[in-house]
Amino acid sequence: MKLIRLFLLFLLVSLILSPMGFAESPQNFQDFLNQWRTQNHITSVVIGIEDLKSNQIQTYQSGGLLVNTSQAPTMNSLYGVGSISKTFVSATLLQLQEEGKINLDKPIGPYFPEYPRWKLITIRQLLNMSAGIYNFTESSEFEKLERSNPKTIIPPKNLIDMAYAHPNYFAPGRGWHYSNTNYFLAALIIEKITHESLAQNYQERFFKPLNLSHSFYSESFYPKVVLTQMAHAYANHQDITDFNAGLPGAAGAMLMSTGDLLTWTEDLFTPGKVLDQKSLNEFLTTVGVPNMSPRPEGSQYGLGVFWTKFKDKNSGPSWWYTGVITGYTSIFMFIPAEHKIITAQVATYPDNNYAVLFPNQDLVKKLLELPSHNVKQEI
Repeated sequence: MKLIRLFLLFLLVSLILSPMGFAESPQNFQDFLNQWRTQNHITSVVIGIEDLKSNQIQTYQSGGLLVNTSQAPTMNSLYGVGSISKTFVSATLLQLQEEGKINLDKPIGPYFPEYPRWKLITIRQLLNMSAGIYNFTESSEFEKLERSNPKTIIPPKNLIDMAYAHPNYFAPGRGWHYSNTNYFLAALIIEKITHESLAQNYQERFFKPLNLSHSFYSESFYPKVVLTQMAHAYANHQDITDFNAGLPGAAGAMLMSTGDLLTWTEDLFTPGKVLDQKSLNEFLTTVGVPNMSPRPEGSQYGLGVFWTKFKDKNSGPSWWYTGVITGYTSIFMFIPAEHKIITAQVATYPDNNYAVLFPNQDLVKKLLELPSHNVKQEI
């Protein structure tokens, strides 16, 4: 009996101390994060986890704002959020529908007479990627432009024209294919309706009222005052922090801090903060998507957000988006059953590991396992 008690005591202590144990400490996770960052050639990483019931926020960071430096990133350091930018496009169009200025189920033909082949596609099909429009970033022409001069400013219309030169993937509503072209078109619709730039819309609708003071959008080069707040990223052994982050435009040009990304995620999923309940329901209405790595199997897509029910978790489905831009990867996850939001952002060196923050990758799986700790950390 004594031997059994000793064995059970040993097992309990092992679980508590184990990095994979159910009572993992913040220090154990910090050690894991430091090791993960080094193994994956990450310059810096910042993580924010919010318990929506208690309003407690856990934060973690590792690495330096510059490679081989000790200046640590903070919750206010800027990172490229890539395709998370699309949530702002969708939210703007849903707000315009609330205002009676647009109907997402109307075709886009009247806005774009120059693209007659797309005239029957609806705005909703643009947003949920069921339009069938060719993705310009998959074209060899775009790749050549990017490689020849990464600091070239390419007007959005030129990129849309590039996509129009390719046949559609399928008839509208008859399939699903990720296409950045869709969101360039959606952004132009916003500007045509509001007679304001996308940047002005974001400032008036989101940045100012939600106090997103560390969020920026541009379709050109970011000014020095913004660049000085950025975590540095590298590609081909060069610092690319001042590259044309605005090139992906409405589909991926946003810069945000981890603190702002937490705020945006919470407000986006809270009825009445960004969208009313009807609009939020539309935002979260999904269509099936093909299984394709690095997306988790069984994922679905709403109006600019992914949904996944993880087979190895009993907490219910998660809403998420992983955004990637050259040198940067960001993710948000909202897990309703756990009343939890997870955000993480990395700057990379080199740039060949863009998938590190997808939900089925090591760090995010670890974050999903991490228990809440009753420590409030201000950002």
